[in-house]
Amino acid sequence: MVEDRTKRRRFHEPHGTSNYKIDMELHLSLNDESTSPRPHKQPMQSLMAVRESATDMRSKLLSDRENEAQDLLKSQFDLMEADDTYHQKRAALLLDEKTHRWDEPARHRASQAEQKAQNIITKIREHERIDPTIYGNLPGEAVPDAQTRDMGGRFLVNKPSIERSKVFEIAKMMPKGSHLHLHFNSELPPEVLFPHARSAEMAKTMFIRSTRPLCAKSDFANSEIVFNVLPDDTQTSDIFDPNYNSDLQSQTSSPWMLWADFRQKFPTDLAHEVVVEDMDEAESWAREKMTLTVHGTYDKHQTHNGTWACFNQGTRAFKGLLNYEGIYRWYIGNAIESMISDKVMYAELRPMLLDKTIPSNDGRRKLDHREQMTIICEEIEKKRTELDAAGNLDKFPFGLKIIYCTPRSIPRKRMQTELQDCIKLKLQFPHLICGFDLVGAEDRPNNVGFYADLLLAFTKTCEGLNISIPFMFHAGETLLDTGGSSNPDNSNLYDSLLLNAKRIGHGYALLKHPLLVEKYKAQNICLELCPISNELLHLCGNARQHPYPQLLAAGLHCTLNADNPSLFSSSLSHEFHQVMVGDPRMTIHGWKQLAEWSLEHSCLTAEEIGRALEIHRRDWEGFCEWVVETYGLFADGLAELE
Repeated sequence: MVEDRTKRRRFHEPHGTSNYKIDMELHLSLNDESTSPRPHKQPMQSLMAVRESATDMRSKLLSDRENEAQDLLKSQFDLMEADDTYHQKRAALLLDEKTHRWDEPARHRASQAEQKAQNIITKIREHERIDPTIYGNLPGEAVPDAQTRDMGGRFLVNKPSIERSKVFEIAKMMPKGSHLHLHFNSELPPEVLFPHARSAEMAKTMFIRSTRPLCAKSDFANSEIVFNVLPDDTQTSDIFDPNYNSDLQSQTSSPWMLWADFRQKFPTDLAHEVVVEDMDEAESWAREKMTLTVHGTYDKHQTHNGTWACFNQGTRAFKGLLNYEGIYRWYIGNAIESMISDKVMYAELRPMLLDKTIPSNDGRRKLDHREQMTIICEEIEKKRTELDAAGNLDKFPFGLKIIYCTPRSIPRKRMQTELQDCIKLKLQFPHLICGFDLVGAEDRPNNVGFYADLLLAFTKTCEGLNISIPFMFHAGETLLDTGGSSNPDNSNLYDSLLLNAKRIGHGYALLKHPLLVEKYKAQNICLELCPISNELLHLCGNARQHPYPQLLAAGLHCTLNADNPSLFSSSLSHEFHQVMVGDPRMTIHGWKQLAEWSLEHSCLTAEEIGRALEIHRRDWEGFCEWVVETYGLFADGLAELE
């Protein structure tokens, strides 16, 4: 009977386990023939003695096994100490990966100063990660207090911390090369535009319109506003009147109110998320309509489409404050100054040119595209002369170029007109017009392929005229990646490839397409990355979730861009800061590679690119020396990295 039970247990017991072996040894020991035969009935004391003996024997056998295992493990440890093959293989693997990194060309050429600057920036970054006065949110069981932040977390929430950061101070001084994805109306913030709108010259011609009367507090939150310069005899209405009619087509009233009157009647009891010095209540309220705010962006009820609606409303509000003759001329020179301050040496701006005219300051004359481009050329040359006279021409030696933009939502007939207008401007301003783009939210119609035949004809026409207007489409700025349809085959990434785009804007969704990744690399199509824009428009939650490390690791050439800095309260320096703190593998060598790619993939001539790289590399060495001199001692006092 005992033997039968043993056989059954052998069938169920996992073969070779220690407990099974011990039980078998114990069984054999208890049934050894040398053991005295047991009586049929044993007293209770005898049974207990047998059980105790069995327990003792089992414990002894277990102890022997454990000792044997410990001895075996110790011998293996001794062998591992003598044979460091694993650690050698690991070190070789890490070295091999470094030599295949996307920033290896820049790292390989790094000077001694650059290598020192890299170590300094890394130490400062990791110190600021744990510094409670800046970020300080470390893994742990304690719930962090309300002021603790994640490094690389939500941009608008983190902005006060960012601007206390030494990494950001360093990013501001970094030579950034070109700014290739920058919408024309959003280089300068609203607070620098409002003084012009309130000036005596514009007091009788700057008007505002609302989509609803402003009476209840909810009206102020839910209305959209636009500005416009109109003749001083324009019929007006009172936006604060409950009977206000916002209909532009109304035959009995006009929806426009003088901005000066609006400011005077504006209530003083509205709360503002951000208070800006030297701005009145109306301007502070309008500013929040024109920018993405913490509440509007991160509210738990906000959606992807909702943020796009806020963004588009802000864009439309900016348009009227910027697009009139006086400010248009002033804007170019001050935009260049802003870029120089941000260590940018060249830029390609994207104006929306669907509207064919802008008004003069008195609202009585219209300036067409030719006059607008003439103003841009005049102001570029004026700034160039100023820089040259001061011996600073290398700060912005190549001026600006213009990428003609039009929305992808328009009918095909209108698109044909837009393409013709682009060619006309290129012929009139051959050194200014450098590309063509289709813009707008990609989750709305139409996809780029909807206009494919028109775009192909455009390319053929350019070839026949011996001019070059490369495509630089917004593509992949989406999570759905369906070209505004329900069909993934309509992705704009396909058409951008087939239409031989020089660069694409954003490219966020490209990693969904392994084949396209390889084809984009083969065709040398560069990605204009805009991480802060992608976060604020709800493609990702923060810089750490953005796919820029994977896009770069895939071998794609990329540039960093601020997209719409005035709407996002950001700058190109903020973008470089975010990628540095968003991925611990980002280095100063990566910064340099991104800056050099921005020059190499620009629309400058080959000779100009060569000169730009020469200037940049000289300035880069000076920047690295500045980092060492300014922050070296501070970094020496920080803990060594583990």
